[in-house]
Amino acid sequence: MQSPELSLAGKLDNGLTKALCLLLRGLKTCSLWLLGLLTLAALPLIILEYGEGLADLSLLEWGFMPLLALLLWRHIHYCQHFTTGIWRGLSRLLMFQGVMSVLGLAIVGLLTVLLAQTEHLQTFIRYLLQDDPISKFVSFGTVLLAAYLAAPTATAATISTPEAVPYCMEPSVSTTAKEASL
Repeated sequence: MQSPELSLAGKLDNGLTKALCLLLRGLKTCSLWLLGLLTLAALPLIILEYGEGLADLSLLEWGFMPLLALLLWRHIHYCQHFTTGIWRGLSRLLMFQGVMSVLGLAIVGLLTVLLAQTEHLQTFIRYLLQDDPISKFVSFGTVLLAAYLAAPTATAATISTPEAVPYCMEPSVSTTAKEASL
């Protein structure tokens, strides 16, 4: 059963909806990609915050750097194994970093809104401005988790094209069956 053809107004409305959905999807992708890029670009500034070189690194930062290097090597290895390509793999890594950054910002915003109702808001803001090991551990952990999750798990062709299910198959009779029936 086919649906009837849309009127001109319906076609224009449908086209406008598709165009706006494509625009919003592009803005979402671009925003997450840029946020992921900013997150990764800010890592050297966060790690080398005092400008004293390697003497500036804490034990947490010394542990974070080799783990990140191993996860990036794993990501590159899986990109090569699944023939993802360097640019699609980089885009995937930046998208996952952006999603984790948005998740972290959403949690901080939710806590701020909840604490704005109480008298503990000033304490929470002072805590966010401090340089404590727990917040560094959580921020480094989210970067490592995003790098772990960003590795491809299947080839791009398998992900993008679902298996085609035949719409209607007519029974076929083999030539041997035709000869046997005669």
